[in-house]
Amino acid sequence: MSQNIKFFLISFLVSIPLWWGINVFEKDLEDFFFVQYYQPSPQVFLAQALPRSHQNLEKETPEIAAVSAISVKIDKRGQQKILFEKNSEKILPIASLTKLMAASVVLENYDLSQELMVSKKAIGQPEAFGQLRIGEKLSVENLLYLILIESSNDAAFALSELIGEGGFVELMNLEAKYLGLKNTHFADPAGYSPENYSTVKDLVKFTKYLLEEKPQILEISRLSEFDLYDPDGVFHHKLLNTNEILGEIPEIIGGKTGYTTEAGECFILVLKNPRDNSILINIILGSRNRFEEMQKLIDWLY
Repeated sequence: MSQNIKFFLISFLVSIPLWWGINVFEKDLEDFFFVQYYQPSPQVFLAQALPRSHQNLEKETPEIAAVSAISVKIDKRGQQKILFEKNSEKILPIASLTKLMAASVVLENYDLSQELMVSKKAIGQPEAFGQLRIGEKLSVENLLYLILIESSNDAAFALSELIGEGGFVELMNLEAKYLGLKNTHFADPAGYSPENYSTVKDLVKFTKYLLEEKPQILEISRLSEFDLYDPDGVFHHKLLNTNEILGEIPEIIGGKTGYTTEAGECFILVLKNPRDNSILINIILGSRNRFEEMQKLIDWLY
């Protein structure tokens, strides 16, 4: 074999691995650029894979027309998470949501079995309804049912008369201060004055306190109706709850409605979350249709 042929064969054999390596490198380089420029990023892939409701969660957030609203989830450890909020620190009149604080003061300071006589002044309180009669004798517990189920202004005032309206309202404000409700104030025991005001954030804190320390208030408030008897077993009144959502949602723990011209429609609704047994506190202030807006908020939460 001539020297030239030997040199050609050696050169050819040496060049084979080099040629293979260049081709592999070129393919890898092409794959790299393809991944970088043509393959979707993980974020894009995730967006494509997620259900439409997750992609457009922000767009699907319910449009609540009320002036202020909030929904807070409280887990088994008591940890809170805000799921929805609108003007959550805006101070607004709260109408008959006031009666929740009146009920709290009653449980703190009164004997539930004590009997009170309904006065003419109590009957004269601003109210579009009411079944109480002048001179009627009812227990403190009876009157408590009246303010939490039918939202009776007459009953709220009758309860305050035991120690005097001024002293009763002072106790309400002292309890608000003790609980750290910095933007909350009370001017009467029923809520008809616009000087009964709060924020949805303060009301969440207060509602959580009722859940933990005075659950009886919420237990009464979730009764759709109640037959009221005096201690002698004489029937007095059939109470119908002002909360129209009762019976439609089985997870309701309790709640309270409120309305005045200045406050608009107000609503607190406490629910048990069936998914994880957490608690949902939902509050709406300054609404024109509290039940419709609360239902919209609940549908979104579920």
